[in-house]
Amino acid sequence: MNTNRRKFLQTAGSASVALPAILQSQDNSTQNPTKNMKMEITRIGSQPSTPGPDEWFTGTTRIDPLFQPKGDSRVSGANVTFEPGARTAWHTHPVGQTLIVTSGVGRVQCEGGPIEEIRPGDVVWFPAGVKHWHGASPDVAMVHMAIQEAVDGSPVTWMEKVTDEQYEG
Repeated sequence: MNTNRRKFLQTAGSASVALPAILQSQDNSTQNPTKNMKMEITRIGSQPSTPGPDEWFTGTTRIDPLFQPKGDSRVSGANVTFEPGARTAWHTHPVGQTLIVTSGVGRVQCEGGPIEEIRPGDVVWFPAGVKHWHGASPDVAMVHMAIQEAVDGSPVTWMEKVTDEQYEG
């Protein structure tokens, strides 16, 4: 700790006199409860792929889980593959959702807004509670990583399916 900072802490008031001893402590085990936690590697192929459920998707889709919440985290992620024309139903997320397009060409739309084309490298963020859908373009498949947080154990609220007319714009 630099000399000026130590002098400030010692003279800033009676409550701060103990701070230098705390700041100089070499034993971080009581200050860092995660110190003894070990990293975890989830190997590719260790989690099975599943088809997207018919009640949530139109067309052929596949969900490849990447990670689930650990400890106090509420965040989960999955790669989702959409064959041409495939898409989600309308839905919302309680804390929002981030999509990272990894291949192909896709479409996204928020209720009342225009349909937007998305491509590899694009990152899409949907705010909490905003009704939206996403999927592949009519002629090209699309894969994206979907990242979202759960509230009370649920990361999504599913709604009605996107009609062909809505999808075609």
